[in-house]
Amino acid sequence: RIGIIEKVGRIDAGVIAGKKPEHKSNVTLEEFKEKYEQRCKQDLELAKKTIEANNHAFASLISIIGNKALDKVTDEDIIFWKTEMLEKGYSRTTVGIYSRHLKAGFSRAVKWEMINSNPFDKVENIRQAPERVATKISKAMTVEEVRTLLHAIDEMQDYDFGNYVRALLYTGARRNEILMLRWEDIDWKNQKMRIYQEKTKKDLEIPINSALMKVFQKIEIKESGFVFQSKSRSKGAFKKDQTWHKDYVSHRFTSYIEALKLPGHYTLHSLRHTFTNRLLEQGVPREFVHKLLGHSSERTTAEHYDHTLALHFRGQAELVTFEE
Repeated sequence: RIGIIEKVGRIDAGVIAGKKPEHKSNVTLEEFKEKYEQRCKQDLELAKKTIEANNHAFASLISIIGNKALDKVTDEDIIFWKTEMLEKGYSRTTVGIYSRHLKAGFSRAVKWEMINSNPFDKVENIRQAPERVATKISKAMTVEEVRTLLHAIDEMQDYDFGNYVRALLYTGARRNEILMLRWEDIDWKNQKMRIYQEKTKKDLEIPINSALMKVFQKIEIKESGFVFQSKSRSKGAFKKDQTWHKDYVSHRFTSYIEALKLPGHYTLHSLRHTFTNRLLEQGVPREFVHKLLGHSSERTTAEHYDHTLALHFRGQAELVTFEE
């Protein structure tokens, strides 16, 4: 009698009822993220940008609910994650995009019999209010507009100004931050540069990407002095340790915008917005963009930049590169 009781006690009731046994997984979210990335590369044949977006999405989930076991993630965790993301300043569009990537990942986990059900199936999708998207005027230039501008500057053989515009595009820095850039601020060995931010009264170190490196290679590199030195109008010679005036570069930029019949609200500061949106549309998390821009808070990025372009995760152009 005792033997029968012990035998019955070891039989799962769900098996007797013809149900599937529950999958007990010790795999954590971090471990699944890595496995999912490898399977995506090997089996699913997804684009590189999509895989990067998957990683960003899982990283955001882990940062909020912790590195939980995959089979312990509930719909309540997902709701908490969404709420926290929105409170941190992420746009509804970005959260919606991340949700779709996460939902797809959990669906794969179900298919691979690592979990029984997808917690995202019990959570409503986030919808972007269409009226906000329709009425918002983008301060950022499109890739085509940037290429048109750069082509026009090169056609005019206005190479010095073209290098200055490209430096803004590839750093996201403000007008004066690049005007005041000195050769002493550039670390060639570590491929980084230091700019002084008047707004925050702090120095900011930013990386020099391959596109910006090509810009510097077009300029006569010196040991000291301003990178973008002013020239005498009459003789064309460089003025001693003097950079361009901020009004000069602004008016010159406006003259190109008007000549090309591009939207009149574009200014040099639009290049900072363009840099930001180019990162976001490639799926780069806002906290990384926030650090590159040197903002004092992530909320600043959320309030001043249009994140609807983050929908374009499969952009073909190289990250923060506008050359054809």
